[in-house]
Amino acid sequence: MSGLGDLHSKLTAIAERLPTIRSVCTNEESTKLFLVLPVLNALGYDVTDPTGLQPEYAADFRDSLCDRVDYAIMRDGVPVIAVECKKVGADLTANRGQLRAYFTALQSVRLGILTNGLRFEFFVDVENANIMDDEPLVTLDMEGAAQRAIPADVLDVLSTVTRAGFQPAAMSEIAEMRLVSKRLRTVLMQEVREPSLDFCCTVLRLAGLENLRKSRIEAVYSSMVRNAFEEAFVIPVLELLRTTPENQGATPPTTDVAAQRIVTTDRELAVYRYVCRRLAFLASDEHQFSAIEHVHYRDYVGKFAVYYRSVNKGRLFDFIEGGNGYDRFIFPDPIGEISTSTMADIDQPLRAVFSLRIRELGSAQPAGVPVPHKLRA
Repeated sequence: MSGLGDLHSKLTAIAERLPTIRSVCTNEESTKLFLVLPVLNALGYDVTDPTGLQPEYAADFRDSLCDRVDYAIMRDGVPVIAVECKKVGADLTANRGQLRAYFTALQSVRLGILTNGLRFEFFVDVENANIMDDEPLVTLDMEGAAQRAIPADVLDVLSTVTRAGFQPAAMSEIAEMRLVSKRLRTVLMQEVREPSLDFCCTVLRLAGLENLRKSRIEAVYSSMVRNAFEEAFVIPVLELLRTTPENQGATPPTTDVAAQRIVTTDRELAVYRYVCRRLAFLASDEHQFSAIEHVHYRDYVGKFAVYYRSVNKGRLFDFIEGGNGYDRFIFPDPIGEISTSTMADIDQPLRAVFSLRIRELGSAQPAGVPVPHKLRA
């Protein structure tokens, strides 16, 4: 099993025990013992080795009244990671200031972990050296891990904070690259959905169009920029992500009479392509964007089903082509049926159901975890 797959398996095993363990964690000490230490151990830190893990480590500038961080992970005799624990379920945001003080007091610390046993927030000092950032680099949701796969990007960051992967001297640089990349993706996704005036001006200028009036850009060119972005970037990326159904995962030949009557029409394929294209714009974050590659279809006699991962549990809607210009999109309750001649009318229901299916079935498969075969009639 790969390193990320092994890490995922260990964390998932801990998460699956949460419902039972959580009920007996009535104070901070039991939270540390039964919820926090197992996760540190899964990250590769030997919690039984006092040279590697020091409890109640002094973390204060004052000698007379010394504050102590719950755990200090040591390397070469100095603390490099500070771990502050709170009672299970405690509000972490309200306690970030305490960890920030420890982070500053311990000059050799390059990573801070704040946890209530259910959520683990990992902090670095990208903005200012030795001053903990306001927002975590990544958050590990152990409650979520019990219900769905841990997102691949979270596992990727966690691999850099394991005992084998942690590099204290390079941590800030690694974190900065990841944070900048995340911000760039966020900005680009926003520009794809709704191009700003500045972005449109820049792109149009590169295309040889200058001195355009603001009203002209908003009325005409903004939509052109958005469509061009889609055609040049979004669609090719989705095509690369998606294995060609004709070559892989095709349904074996069948002699079933009903199956032989199934003919996937151009209109049905157009609906499927529209769904993939629109979800790329409607995606609220990169997890949703990456999940689009798991949107597939299956054709039946009389209807065309579009689904996420599972044709039954992951059903997004059934499509029935209309003969009068009005098509029927049948979404799960409570949305129900939408009859329309304009596919844009399904955008919001589609986004809502897609988000729900991701929460139910997971957004990404980490390394080492098998991905279901694509299905297509």
